[in-house]
Amino acid sequence: MKYIYIIIIMTISMGIYAQDSHLSQFDAIDIMLNPGQTGMYKNVDFKAATQYRNQWGSIASKYATSVIAYDMSINSRWGVGGYIINDDETQTYNVFKFVVGGAYQIMEENDKHMLSVGLQAGIIYKNVKESELLFDNQWNDGNFDSDKPSGENIENLYKIIPEVNLGISYKGINENQKINPYAGLAFYHITNPKESFLGSKDSRLPLRYQMNAGVKYKVDNKLIIDPGVFAQYQRNVYEINAGLKGYYKVNDIIRVNAGVYYRINDAAIILLGISYKNVDFNMSYDINTSSLKQYTNGKGAFEFSIIFKGIRKKHDYTLLY
Repeated sequence: MKYIYIIIIMTISMGIYAQDSHLSQFDAIDIMLNPGQTGMYKNVDFKAATQYRNQWGSIASKYATSVIAYDMSINSRWGVGGYIINDDETQTYNVFKFVVGGAYQIMEENDKHMLSVGLQAGIIYKNVKESELLFDNQWNDGNFDSDKPSGENIENLYKIIPEVNLGISYKGINENQKINPYAGLAFYHITNPKESFLGSKDSRLPLRYQMNAGVKYKVDNKLIIDPGVFAQYQRNVYEINAGLKGYYKVNDIIRVNAGVYYRINDAAIILLGISYKNVDFNMSYDINTSSLKQYTNGKGAFEFSIIFKGIRKKHDYTLLY
C-alpha cells in the first residue's frame, strides 16, 4: 500500500500531473464515449445506465470508479443528458465529476446515417485526505512517525474546477444494410483549468483527445459482429484499445453479448453479457499484461455495466444495440 501512497504524493508534489481514469467498457455509456452521442437514438427515447470498476485490490486499497448516467432524445434533431463519475483512489484521493450536455443532429431525419455534435459542461471536485499521506520528512531511521511535520505546504485539500467537453459523432443506422460503420472524435477539459493543490503551482488539467471507430456487420438475422478501436491521448500518455464484440440473438427478447479487447501494453479484456428485452447486463475482466503483473499475478480490474433503454415503439429488442 505504501507504494500507492508514494505515487499519490508524487502527483501532488508535481501539481497533479495525472491522467483521467479509464474504463474497459469504454462504449457502454454513449454520453461518456462522445458528447455528440447524447440522446442520438433511432428507436429509443432514453437510456439510464450505471457502471462500476474495481482495480488494484491485489496490491493495495482498491481504486474504484462509479458512474451513473441518463440521456434522452427530445426530438429527431436534439438530445440532452448528464452523468456523474466518482473516482475513489485508495480512499486517499477522490475525484467527483458532474456533467450535463446536449447534442444536435446535423443531418435532417435520415434512416441511413446520423451525424451529430455535442457540448458538455459541469464541475470537477478533487480532494485529498492529508492524514492518509506519507512524506519523506516523517521517516526516522526507517520508522514512520506521523507526529513529525511533513514539510509540505498544501494550500488546499480540495479543488473545484470547470469541465467543458466537445465531440462529433457519426454512425450508420440502416437496419437493411449488412455494414454500418461508426466513428467519433471528442475533446475533454477544453478550458484547460488550473488544478493544483499548491498555490505556487500553475498546473493545469491537460486536454484529453479521444476517438473511436468501427463497424457493425450483420452476418445473418441472429449474429452481429462489431470490430472496433478506441484511443485516447492526454499530456504525454496514450491508450489504445482494439478488439471485437459479438451479439447473438437467442430469440426476440434475449441476446448474448461477448467480446475480447487488448489495451496495448496494459491488459487483455474479456467481456460477457446478456440483453433481456430493453436491459443490457455486461461484465468484463482485465488480465494485467503490463510490468505490474509481477506484483498482481496477472490480476487486473473487474467491471460491470447495466443499461436500461426506454423504447420509443414496439421494436425488435435485438436491434437496440
